[in-house]
Amino acid sequence: MKRTCVYAAAALSIFSSFSFAQGAGGPLSMQGYDQRALYDVRSRGMGGAVLAAGTNASMLFVNPAGLTAVGSLEIRIAGIGASTSQRQTQQWVPNRLYTGLSLLMEDKWGDIKAPASTDPWEQLQKPFDTIGPNWSRKTSRTIPLSVAIAMPLELAEIPFVFGIGGSRGIDLDHFFQNNNVTDPNLGQYRPAPLPELGSGDTLRVRWYQLTRDQMGSIWGITPAVGVSLFGVSIGASATIYTGTSDDVERRLDRGFLTFAPSRFRVQDTVHFASVRSGSSTYSGFGGTFGVRVDQPRYSVAATLELPYTLKNKYSRKFHSREDIILDRTQNTAQTTIFDSTDAGTEKIHFPLAYSLGVLLKPFPLWAIAFDYELRALNQVTYTLKDGTVLKPWVGASSFRLGAEYRLNDWLALRAGYREVPQSFSPEGAAIIGDPAVMSVYTAGAGFSVYGMEIDAGYEYARLRYQDSWQSNVNYNTFTQHRVLVEIGYHPLGAPNE
Repeated sequence: MKRTCVYAAAALSIFSSFSFAQGAGGPLSMQGYDQRALYDVRSRGMGGAVLAAGTNASMLFVNPAGLTAVGSLEIRIAGIGASTSQRQTQQWVPNRLYTGLSLLMEDKWGDIKAPASTDPWEQLQKPFDTIGPNWSRKTSRTIPLSVAIAMPLELAEIPFVFGIGGSRGIDLDHFFQNNNVTDPNLGQYRPAPLPELGSGDTLRVRWYQLTRDQMGSIWGITPAVGVSLFGVSIGASATIYTGTSDDVERRLDRGFLTFAPSRFRVQDTVHFASVRSGSSTYSGFGGTFGVRVDQPRYSVAATLELPYTLKNKYSRKFHSREDIILDRTQNTAQTTIFDSTDAGTEKIHFPLAYSLGVLLKPFPLWAIAFDYELRALNQVTYTLKDGTVLKPWVGASSFRLGAEYRLNDWLALRAGYREVPQSFSPEGAAIIGDPAVMSVYTAGAGFSVYGMEIDAGYEYARLRYQDSWQSNVNYNTFTQHRVLVEIGYHPLGAPNE
């Protein structure tokens, strides 16, 4: 007696679908929350090494102790323009049991002729659409990055520097697409391959395209204060987070795959499409403490970012349509339309994070800066609206390195590099929990003219990783060109030393 299996062939075995998987077909959830912005365009030209190197009002966002370098009223405004390119290329491995599966998924039957047999299992199994396995996407965007104001004041004969600013704290922009999602999915590595189909077994697999698209930002309003006592600068800041995002998930079924021992076929008797769209509103409160020691030839700094929680209040609508073909000759179908709404509040809790920074001045015209940061993203908790608590991310430390060469009193040149560990591990990674890492190469220049400072920076960011299963490998590439400009103005005095 035939039975329907819940497992696939060993070489095509189903991989378990973790709801936060990047490369398979997971939904929108916490994408983007880990993408924290860096401030101070001068330091971003130096790879983002800012903790001990920053000397202007923008320090209130990252290390408020650095505010003590501000010698007069200062106003700074910064903006960023970014051009982003993404692409995914899939390579499917020929399978000894299902020889035509890789040709179907990559749509590479070409001019191969169909066999004379009328058995539908023996025909060339071709897609019913022209979607194909690969995709690419280009976008560009220009937005403000930050505005900051700082002013030295003396209270009880103690010199303080007070500051306040607004900034784009978290970049929520996210896009992902997979044109060959299968449910159950094919190619599982972990936790273990599942058994082959036995005699009389069959497996039905839904084959579809999935797209995730999110656009938005979380902005921060940050008051801060810095004070220098006995040669040591200390500072504190608080940030009120607020923001919104537009969220869209789309699914388009491409067909049904039916597997039997040593053969399979694809059908399009069921057409399914769905869209989940809505918006999210974010709120939260955080704080940072910083310390810095400045000497003629070096500076050292450290910061502690206190634990904080972001709340995501979301509202989404879901719409789906399913057409079941009853009789192609009569052009009849059974249509089911489903609409629903979903709303709730989710919480993302970030643990204590710390950073260390060093600035060296080995020669009068040279400065070399290095930052080390540990954010422990693997300890971030995600609380769903029903109270379920998850730890979906992986974590790793990061570093930033840069240098500045001052040609004269009004011109400085900068360059640097930093690594940005991502919050996810590629599917099938050799080391479980090892995150994908983005590399960022930077360059910049600074000009001082008539009480104004103009800092310009360029960043080239590249993220490459592979999602690997037994059935296929997806090569993912993300590249971004960023141009940054920051203008500082000292209406009451000379620029900072």
